Amino acid sequence: MNLIESKSSYLALFLNGNIAHIINPWTLIIDLDNELITVEKRNWYFIGTNKNSIAFRFIRNIKIDEHLFGANISIKATGGWVSAYYLPKRDTKIIKEVLFNYNQTKKNSIIFL
Repeated sequence: MNLIESKSSYLALFLNGNIAHIINPWTLIIDLDNELITVEKRNWYFIGTNKNSIAFRFIRNIKIDEHLFGANISIKATGGWVSAYYLPKRDTKIIKEVLFNYNQTKKNSIIFL
């Protein structure tokens, strides 16, 4: 199973002034076998989680917005787009490389950076 998972950094959330999100950080899960990207975030009532999932075949755009601590990533695919916030910078670079390499295995693949 080919899964990549990254969670918002508590240090990045704290130092960037988003203390309210420390108890419910963003989680980005990429399943390359099923071609699925999911962003999860526990809702404010702690009863369940909010999930935004897109099925992708071709990645159209990967946008990384780096902060002093942490980075935001937005991924646009043919199935839609998802964003996760304040992930570790190392994780965002790994995600970008993995998706770029995965996209190159498909015919007629293009990533606009």
